Amino acid sequence: MKNPHPVNLMTPEESCARGWAAEARDADGHLITQHGPFETDAEMAQYAREETARGLTVTIWPNIEKVPA
Repeated sequence: MKNPHPVNLMTPEESCARGWAAEARDADGHLITQHGPFETDAEMAQYAREETARGLTVTIWPNIEKVPA
């Protein structure tokens, strides 16, 4: 039987470089979820709230294209 929860060893740098807007990792640093670009700040807050409630650590990268100069 295959493991229903395989370990993902992608680094945060790889995740960000591939265009993901956010990721959540477990206590061992394994990648659990990723999220594409957020439409609103509320959507971003909801993702962070849900994943931290599960005991995960969330990283959100800024969208450099939308940050004013």
